[in-house]
Amino acid sequence: MSGSFDIDPPEDDMEMLAAEYVLGLLTVAQLPHVVALRAGSRRFDNAVNQWEIRLLPFAEAVEAVEPPARIWPAIAAAIAPVSEHSGIWNNLRFWRNFGFGAGVAGVGLAAALVAIVSTRVPAPRPIATVALVSQHEGVFVATAQQTSGGIQLVVSPAQVVVPAGKSAELWLITPGNKPAPLGLLASARPVTVIISASQLSGNIALAELAVSIEPPGGSPTGQPTGPIISAAKFSPL
Repeated sequence: MSGSFDIDPPEDDMEMLAAEYVLGLLTVAQLPHVVALRAGSRRFDNAVNQWEIRLLPFAEAVEAVEPPARIWPAIAAAIAPVSEHSGIWNNLRFWRNFGFGAGVAGVGLAAALVAIVSTRVPAPRPIATVALVSQHEGVFVATAQQTSGGIQLVVSPAQVVVPAGKSAELWLITPGNKPAPLGLLASARPVTVIISASQLSGNIALAELAVSIEPPGGSPTGQPTGPIISAAKFSPL
């Protein structure tokens, strides 16, 4: 995709743009336009959320791989300045290697994108969202979807700060019931939670999510013990 983007582009263009955005295939010049589009278009924001949910299992299935010990010295040697007037900007070998590596990576990502878009696996439709604005800093955005196993909740952090040595724990609050623990939240990646029908006990619009600050590993009592930094009700879509 290139150029500027209009609010609510055609459906096919919107899906492709959302996929490219989530996969990190856009250029630096395109990003401000897409960020503005996401803020101004609920349809596009929903499309981005859908692609994040679709690709989340792939990200979670990939194990971290420690690079060989030789990699970092090789990078340092490649970018080290040869003289006062020669450095990375004039290092032809480095830029050739960089261009080759970037090209291979781009081909791999593009192939993955084509395969995913061609398959077009239908995903559950979002039914509600929650924006949990932290009293410390940042926000957790939760998207709820109806699945055969209950309500699937994907909670994505945005610039969230959790105090050092503490954990952020998610709670479901329904009318007449005590808060039900849903698990710990991460400050750098989405977390998926399943809410059973028995936990929800009624209309999702009556339910509320809350985030509390707890000791490492979560509340030792099964109920919030630390300060509640955010609470909000679901907004049906």
